[in-house]
Amino acid sequence: MKDEIIVDLNDYSFLEIERTRHKGILRPIDTDALLKELFWLEFECSRIAMGWVSGFPDWDVKGQLVRMSYLHTEHMKLLEARINELPGPGIGRRAWTPGHVGEAFQRLSLAPSAEAFALGYRYALAQLYDKYGRLASRLDPILDAPTLDRLKHIEVDRAELTGWYAESVRYAAIDEPQRREAAVRWEDYVRGVWSTMEAIARSPEGAKPEWPGHPTDRPAGPIPSKPAHDPRYPLVDLKKYKSAMFDPKSPTYDSVKHMVFINASEMSAAETMTYLYYGVLHMPMEFYCDMARHTWDEVRHSQMGVRRLKQMGYRTEDFSWHPPTVLSADNVKTVFPEFYSALTMVMEPCSFIKKRKSIDAFLEHGDPLSSVQSEYDIADERLHVNFGKKWGAKLYEHMDDLVTALTVERTAKRMHLQKMGYAQEEINGVLDNFPEFCGFATMDLVYDKY
Repeated sequence: MKDEIIVDLNDYSFLEIERTRHKGILRPIDTDALLKELFWLEFECSRIAMGWVSGFPDWDVKGQLVRMSYLHTEHMKLLEARINELPGPGIGRRAWTPGHVGEAFQRLSLAPSAEAFALGYRYALAQLYDKYGRLASRLDPILDAPTLDRLKHIEVDRAELTGWYAESVRYAAIDEPQRREAAVRWEDYVRGVWSTMEAIARSPEGAKPEWPGHPTDRPAGPIPSKPAHDPRYPLVDLKKYKSAMFDPKSPTYDSVKHMVFINASEMSAAETMTYLYYGVLHMPMEFYCDMARHTWDEVRHSQMGVRRLKQMGYRTEDFSWHPPTVLSADNVKTVFPEFYSALTMVMEPCSFIKKRKSIDAFLEHGDPLSSVQSEYDIADERLHVNFGKKWGAKLYEHMDDLVTALTVERTAKRMHLQKMGYAQEEINGVLDNFPEFCGFATMDLVYDKY
């Protein structure tokens, strides 16, 4: 009688057994390892791009950096989808960047100036895409076609990412010899950091190649304590008004067009979220993907608002703008979870009421573009409200403050009204009545005036 062979259809561990006779042909487990390396490089590129948004004064550059951070997380999704199809463990909810990669990117991010950061970030992007190219050249076009298909999607973004800030970097401080020399020294340092990171990855366990000496003790970022500000967007006097939307000097204040200004002012929320994105560590990777999408949406809303205001004949200097909230050791465990909860559970859901009214009002005034903007805005913010439900309580839990999602929502509403100066008796009266609460929490618009 022949020996009985028992096959466990759920056991694929044999695909992970080390074998040495493949003569350079990539096995599925090899591809898995190489994709994970790229995944963590994408994540760290996303983090430093987001972390440096407030290091650049230019409003347009801030938006570009948020978009690039978002693109990196889209690449992470593509990579993780393929990793999950291959043998070997997945990324996992508790996974974090390998130590040597995290150390390298921390060094790259602690740059002495915005132009130095741009040099380092663009160098990292060039090396990242070089790795993609080398991997693509090794993959079998039939055996590993699913991986190549993912890499083709990632390749689409190459020009946008690697071309960022190219002219500014090429001519950085061209007429200032000392600053130019400092930039060249930083670029040499960046190359040394990257080489050390690669050497550590190749080194036998226990060997520790030394990192090059860091050339500055006064980094300008990431997440600077004082955000760089674009003078084209003068700030509101917060001693007079709780928010820029309440400033009666705004030229759109008493008309439905104020909805467009409210859209335009969402860069403040986006810039605040960059501090949260960079500053909160060891959350699941899904959190960072959702946060990057949310932050990029806030930038898009601001861009569409500013574009429309300019089409209407206004200048950004005609308005006062809300500043971002800055991360510090004092507020990381309170202000930032509260900010995110208030944004997703108070401000965005309450805004649906006036945005819905604005859709019809703009059409009545013959302004279809502003009407459609509000439709897209609502579509995006429905997604953001779901993000808040998913991550609001998790943020508090992560900050050593265990609460339920319902508690977070109620607390966020109460704190928002307290911040606006309402008495506790008034707050208690509207807390569980959504329309009445939103009437207190935000402003209505003059819909019949354009």
